[in-house]
Amino acid sequence: MESARPLLELKSISKRFSGVIVADDLSFTVGVGESLGIVGPNGAGKTTLFGMIGGDIKADRGEVRLDTRLLNGMDSAERARAGIGRTYQVPRSFEQMTVFENVLVAAQHGAGLRGRSAHEMAQGVISATGLQRSINRPAGRLGLLDRKRLELAKALATSPKVLLLDEVAGGLTDPEVDELIGVVSESRGAGVSIIWIEHVVRALVETMERLICFAGGRIVGDGRPLDVLAMDAVRELFLGSEPGDERYLHGPKPMTGGVEGAKAGDGSETEHG
Repeated sequence: MESARPLLELKSISKRFSGVIVADDLSFTVGVGESLGIVGPNGAGKTTLFGMIGGDIKADRGEVRLDTRLLNGMDSAERARAGIGRTYQVPRSFEQMTVFENVLVAAQHGAGLRGRSAHEMAQGVISATGLQRSINRPAGRLGLLDRKRLELAKALATSPKVLLLDEVAGGLTDPEVDELIGVVSESRGAGVSIIWIEHVVRALVETMERLICFAGGRIVGDGRPLDVLAMDAVRELFLGSEPGDERYLHGPKPMTGGVEGAKAGDGSETEHG
C-alpha cells in the first residue's frame, strides 16, 4: 500500500541497543501527502525509529532519503532544514518564553526564516493549532493539551515536508483527543506527509489512511488501518483481542524484552514507544 511517488524512503535500516534489536532490516516508504500511523507494543522501538529518521539517533546501517536526497550523516538540525519536522513524547519548550516566542524560534532555526516572514509563519501556525488565545502565555503555564498543541505548532513552523508525531494524544481526555484530531486533520489538508506514532489507536483509525504495526524491529502489518488491526498477528499484540473486541483502540499490551532506552548513541533515555 505504498505510494507510487515516495517522499520519505527507509531502506534496510538496522539498529541494536546492547544486543536488543530495535530495527531489523526495516524498509518502507511514505508518499507525498500520505498519512501513516504506526502502532506497536511499548518498548518496541517506535520512538527510536523516529530518532533515526529525524537525526537524533544514528542507524547501524541502512539509508534514509527525503525526496531522493540521502540524509545519512546529517544531524537533527540539518534534517529539520531539509524538511523533517517532529514532536516529542515529552513536550520540549522554553518554559519561560511565550507561545509566540517558542514558535518563532522554530520558524527561525528550523525553516531558516527571518523578520516578517518568520513572524507570519509563527502567527499562522499558532492560529492553525488553536493557540491564539494563549499566544502571549509562557509555555510553562500551559495545560497538557496546549503543550501538545505547542509541540505541533513548533514542528509545523519548520515548514516540514514530513511531520513526525510522537504520541501527541498521550495523556489527553477523549474530548481533548477529538480536538487534537481536528488539528492534525488540518495539517493533512496542507499537503504535509504525516507519520504518527500513537497508543490512542482510535486517533489513527480516524485520521490516517495507512497503518503499520511495528514489533521486534520488524513490520508485522501494513495497510488500511482497520485491515491491519484485523490481522491475527496484530490482534495478538493488542491485548490478545478476539474478533469484535475493540480494546485494541485503547492501545497495545506491554512488550517484554523490548528496548527501553533510546538516547542518541547510548540508549539511556526512557522510550515508551
